[in-house]
Amino acid sequence: MNPSPTSAGGYVLGHSDPEVQRLENQARFVADLTEDILRRAGLAPGMRVLDLGCGAGDVSFLAASLVGPNGSVLGIDQAPGIIEKARERARHAGLDNVRFQVASVADFDLAESVDAIVGRLILLHLPDPAATLRRLAAQAGADTLFVFHEMDMSTARSMPESPLCTQGLHLILETFARAGVETDMGSKLYSTFRRAGLPGPRMLLSARFEGGPDSFAYQYLAEVLRTLLPLAERFGIVKADAVGIDTFAERLRAEIVALDGVMQPPAFIGAWARVI
Repeated sequence: MNPSPTSAGGYVLGHSDPEVQRLENQARFVADLTEDILRRAGLAPGMRVLDLGCGAGDVSFLAASLVGPNGSVLGIDQAPGIIEKARERARHAGLDNVRFQVASVADFDLAESVDAIVGRLILLHLPDPAATLRRLAAQAGADTLFVFHEMDMSTARSMPESPLCTQGLHLILETFARAGVETDMGSKLYSTFRRAGLPGPRMLLSARFEGGPDSFAYQYLAEVLRTLLPLAERFGIVKADAVGIDTFAERLRAEIVALDGVMQPPAFIGAWARVI
């Protein structure tokens, strides 16, 4: 669900203005979870950071706040439009310790030394994430910190079960799977690090449980589903007009509130290790 994979097929959710806005909404929703992982992993003042698949820059900005004015962050993404958006946001925020560059994650070569390589929701889109990390680890050298934050989409649910939530989650999972996206990348971070030649990482799972009428979780699910609907229809999974996407979030909200229930969006798993 992040903006910048580099598989041959490209980012399956596209880079439309609504999708960029969805990504910014998502980033706000999970910002504290990612910041916690970056802090636990050891991002600190003065560090030089590379953010893979930076999209509109949200993780880059989190990293910049942790490394401070004496540190630096370079965010890379293959989509020129989204990189320009990230640069515009950095200018507007007055951040001069963040740079953005148009580049493909899958074949990016380090031209300068870094202390940490980070990414959120990027490895799930790569055709061979272990190979990408292995190549970057060889270029970065000893003691470079690798920190990644990925979803395990299979953890998403509602309690008690909301039929509408179950339907939406099934459509999302099925569409991503058909598109070749690794829906349980978070659970595969340990083996991915090891196959990349990195030490077994420290890992932490974090998840939101959302209830009541004011939660953003209903809109969160509906926004992902809206973006995926054309692809789901193309795969023959569902007819778009059968979903009622324009009222989906409100119907989901009403259903879960009526159940006095909670919704758990997909859990995030963070993993971090240093090159030996």
